[in-house]
Amino acid sequence: MISVDYSQFYVMEMYESEFDELPHMSPDFASHKPVLLTPGTITICSEVHWHYAPVTLLQVPTVDDIPTLGEEWAHLDSVEYRPVYRGTMQLYGCTTGPAEPDVRLQLDPGRTHAVHVYVKGRQDARVRWEEYLDNEFPGEDAYTEGNDPSEDEEDEFRKTVFEEYLIVFSPLGSQAAPQPADRPWRRRF
Repeated sequence: MISVDYSQFYVMEMYESEFDELPHMSPDFASHKPVLLTPGTITICSEVHWHYAPVTLLQVPTVDDIPTLGEEWAHLDSVEYRPVYRGTMQLYGCTTGPAEPDVRLQLDPGRTHAVHVYVKGRQDARVRWEEYLDNEFPGEDAYTEGNDPSEDEEDEFRKTVFEEYLIVFSPLGSQAAPQPADRPWRRRF
């Protein structure tokens, strides 16, 4: 489960301290694409502002090995990902950090990868989320920012699935594997 905040969550490549850290780049939210790519990060945009979503990361040997999904699943988008460190991908919430339990996938950094994002429940997720809020917090003052829900309400909210994601990585091409930065002062003699 990942906490989707501000209608987004990430699949991020874990930074390796031996490498030069990439400068932060903001995704192009103005494009209104559901899957946004910046070096080291795949941003998935949700139809719901805040919720918990089950997410599965999967690696397949070829695109033909992507599992057959039922009618309730929709292909959201596909992008090409190029590893920038050692290829360790981690599911990450934008305000909550790594998913709990931790979800990781190891990519070959010498390959480029097609990333196929599938979603279930998206077509009416926003409506179901608004109905949930209206039913659970009907009064204007019952749920306002800063008024945290009780633990029972939080547990119930975590169990309510508005969207579910499957993110599949398949090898696409080759690239030179990213190399650690050459820092002479860090060399051992």
